[in-house]
Amino acid sequence: MARILSSMGLFVVLLAGILFVFWQQASVKIAGDPQWMLLAVPDEKVPPEVAVKARELLAEQPLDQPVLNLLFAIEARGDLTDARRKAFAGALVGLGWRDTPSQQNLIYEAVANQKPEDAVLRIDGLLRRGKMIDAILPIMIRLESFPPAAELLIERLELQPEWRTTYFKLGSLLRDPATLDARVRLLDRMLEEGKALRHSELKPSLDAMMREGRRGDAARIALSANRTAASAAPIYDPDFSKFIALAPEDRMSPLPFEWETFSRPGVSAQILPEGKDGELQLNWGGSGAPIFVRTMVLLADVGQPRLDVDVSTQDDLKELKMFEFRLACPGEEGVAFRPVDNEARSTSVRFRLDGSVSCEYPDLVIAGRPQDRDAFAAVTIDAIRLVTENGQGL
Repeated sequence: MARILSSMGLFVVLLAGILFVFWQQASVKIAGDPQWMLLAVPDEKVPPEVAVKARELLAEQPLDQPVLNLLFAIEARGDLTDARRKAFAGALVGLGWRDTPSQQNLIYEAVANQKPEDAVLRIDGLLRRGKMIDAILPIMIRLESFPPAAELLIERLELQPEWRTTYFKLGSLLRDPATLDARVRLLDRMLEEGKALRHSELKPSLDAMMREGRRGDAARIALSANRTAASAAPIYDPDFSKFIALAPEDRMSPLPFEWETFSRPGVSAQILPEGKDGELQLNWGGSGAPIFVRTMVLLADVGQPRLDVDVSTQDDLKELKMFEFRLACPGEEGVAFRPVDNEARSTSVRFRLDGSVSCEYPDLVIAGRPQDRDAFAAVTIDAIRLVTENGQGL
């Protein structure tokens, strides 16, 4: 732990800079006016005369909280010694926990003193009072990198604070490897401990993992969160039953392993209830080569899979020829499945992969085949099953 925390030097500088840009107090009328106008300290050098006047005022009133906070902010931008920093913090601790600038300076002190868990407690206190939510949540995300802070953060999240929803929405901040590593560990730990994570809470983090090429982490966490599924259940949704079980708002923002549908003029893909499962309805005017649906699948150590597609009627079977099924690795167009002979009067089609797939977690994509002329097609698909050559479902 000491070795981990000793690596915080650069992070402390970054954290201090962020804190002071948004939080610290300064006076634009520090001389001759006891009623200060308090503003955020800009990210620039504080004029020397402001520091001089602050020290004069503090000498006259050592427990003047606004002046003490201002001087702490000023000196922290310079060569603030550990002893001086701890003296500032010691004075602020006794001056009232509800004072927001004091809490902000004490967050700085906690990180500088290599106690990120103390910073989590103070940030949580500010958030519960609705203070500076947009500015402070990114700092909490960075504190996930430190195990003691992450453990305490999990405890606070389990209390369902009002800021929890906003916290998990900030997936756009999970861009550097260390921060994303920390989020993966946080979610893994929460799921190991049986903590519930809502669909909307998982999505920003899983999307960040997908964006940064970490499909394996996204898949593992997604499967762990899907507690109702049998251990052998596929990561994708072959009969569309999982999609139908989603809340309407979650269908509009699918996770990577859920079906994502695309519609626009002349192109329509809908998954609708049908009995206890669902059915995929595709309608197309025949123009272009649009993508209708996609979902992430797992191909770990299974060789080349085949695809079995069940449709509703013989007419669906005929029009299915206008559509293409393929497996696509990130950044690639993909490898298509080609149909093989199917039994007469059957409403199922078997496909074999026409090539090899280079990644473990490709997307299963349904797209329109380029047509010589526009021709309307309407198909209802009951199930799409990836299976191994010996018939075992993936």
